[in-house]
Amino acid sequence: MRLNERSDDRPLDDSGFTLVELVITVAIVGIVVAALAGIVMSYLRTSVDTQARLTESHDVQFAAAYWQRDVASIGVRSYDAATKSFPLGQSVNVSPSCSLPSGTTVVTLAWSEYTSADSTAPPTQMTVSYVARLSGSVYSLLRVRCTGSTVNSTVKVANSLTGVPTLSCDVTCTGSGSNVPSVVNLSLSVLDRDGHGTVPYTALLSGERRQT
Repeated sequence: MRLNERSDDRPLDDSGFTLVELVITVAIVGIVVAALAGIVMSYLRTSVDTQARLTESHDVQFAAAYWQRDVASIGVRSYDAATKSFPLGQSVNVSPSCSLPSGTTVVTLAWSEYTSADSTAPPTQMTVSYVARLSGSVYSLLRVRCTGSTVNSTVKVANSLTGVPTLSCDVTCTGSGSNVPSVVNLSLSVLDRDGHGTVPYTALLSGERRQT
């Protein structure tokens, strides 16, 4: 009897959760999960946009490296026997002697390369043409380098252009002599080739002529 009395005297165990506590907990967890999901989705969108911009800027940087070097080289020269000088001829938007691939020729830059010890001997004309080629709904930009009528190389310098690049010069692009452009610009608009970006990445490639 004493053992039974001691057992009946022990307090009841009330540990656990009430229904109200469970409902409140589920509600709080739902709010936290929704907030975290929004943060994660925002991070993923930002990462995709950033990757798209990196891809687009890579194409622009690659094209810019070629463009600046090519513009720096322009300067078609000819020998003027009367003045014994080598005046500058038209060096931008010239007609190349080589065959270009199909597409829209944006610009052809030219310069003279002397290979003879005789300074009065006619120089070889070097040309670099930038050709926009349509593929589906986007353009690619090709750089074609020629020595006279011989094609030396063809390089794709940009992909996924939204349109044909536009050319601009500090003076008339087709000028000669003192009117040969000192600064030649090419405007590009690139959209990520994987379709992640929605707003085109625009850039202005600028080059400066070295010859005076």
